[in-house]
Amino acid sequence: MAEATAEFLRSRGLDVRIASTGREGLEAAAEFQPEIVLCDIRLPDITGSDVALALRAMPGAKNAVIAIHSAMTESDLGKPSRQVRSAVNLFLPKPITEEKLDTLISLLKSQTKKTLTC
Repeated sequence: MAEATAEFLRSRGLDVRIASTGREGLEAAAEFQPEIVLCDIRLPDITGSDVALALRAMPGAKNAVIAIHSAMTESDLGKPSRQVRSAVNLFLPKPITEEKLDTLISLLKSQTKKTLTC
């Protein structure tokens, strides 16, 4: 799914990096300094919430727009902590459709060019 999402975002003119785990995403973010981060809530090593919190502490990514996506609904996920709510800008329920991505991009594209998908 990450590869298909990345290809779609590239077709819209964005520079995209992909990470398979939360730790890979954080390493990529340190180097890449993304302006938008799309991150699954469930990753093999750490949660998307943990990724978002760590990104907010990184100088090169602390101002990124962070969107968490999940097959679960927000109510299924439970109430996130205040800290997590402040770290995450958007919750995108799966499936992540081209329409949802186009809406996200159109809202942000004037100021963003680089995206990290994990």
